[in-house]
Amino acid sequence: MSENRRRKVGITRAMLLRVVGMILFSAFVASWFIWGPLGLICYMCGLFNSLMAFAFIPLLFGLLLLGAVAVLPVEVIGAILRWHRLSASDRLTKCCFMGILAALVTSFALGFAGMQPLPIAMFGRGFARYAAVRVDVPAIRTWLSTLDPNEYVNGGVPLPPEKQPPAITRLNPKRYPLGVQVSRDDTGRLMVRLLWGGGMIGHWGIEVGDESMKPPPASETDGYRVLGPGAWVWYGN
Repeated sequence: MSENRRRKVGITRAMLLRVVGMILFSAFVASWFIWGPLGLICYMCGLFNSLMAFAFIPLLFGLLLLGAVAVLPVEVIGAILRWHRLSASDRLTKCCFMGILAALVTSFALGFAGMQPLPIAMFGRGFARYAAVRVDVPAIRTWLSTLDPNEYVNGGVPLPPEKQPPAITRLNPKRYPLGVQVSRDDTGRLMVRLLWGGGMIGHWGIEVGDESMKPPPASETDGYRVLGPGAWVWYGN
C-alpha cells in the first residue's frame, strides 16, 4: 500500500472514529435530559440486580454537582477569554467538556423539578429486564404446586434456604426470614414473594403465583412490571 493511500485510510478511520464518538456522546448527553445521570446508573445496576448504585450514588451525586456548579463557570469564562488562541481541536474539546457539565446541571434541575423518573423507578425498569431473562416462572410455579396449602394459612410464611428450589436460590434474594415468603393470594392459591433492598433505598421484588393472579393495587407499590400471567416485579418503599 502506498504512503498516500495509507494516509487516506488513516484519515478515514480517524474521521469515522470521531463521528461515531460524537454520535455516542450526543446520545449519552441527550439521555440525561430524559432519565438523568443517576437514573442511567440505577438502570444499569438494575440490569444486574446490584446494590452498587445505592452505595456510590451519594458520593457521585455530590462530586458531579460540585464539579458542574464550580467548574462550569470557570470553563465558560476561560473559553471566552482564550477562544481566539485555541486550535480547532481544542475548541471542540472545550465545547464537549462544557456540554457535559451543562447537561449535568440541567439534568439535576429537571430531576429536582420532578420532570424525570425517580432513580428507584429506573432501577425497577432495569430489574424487570433482569428478571425477564433470569426468572424461570414455570419452574417456580411447578414448585408451588408441590406445597401443602394448609401450611401457609397465616399470611407470609418465611421459607428457609434449604426449602427453596434452585429456581429461587440462584436469584440470591434477601436473607432469611424476609427474602422468600410463601402466602395465599386473594383466591386462596399459593404464591411466593422474593424480596431485595431495604432501609432508605427502598425495596423491590418478584411475585409468582397462579396464572389468574392479579397484580397489586397501585397504592401498595410505586410501580410494577408484568413478567407474564400471574408474575411480576415491583418496586417501592
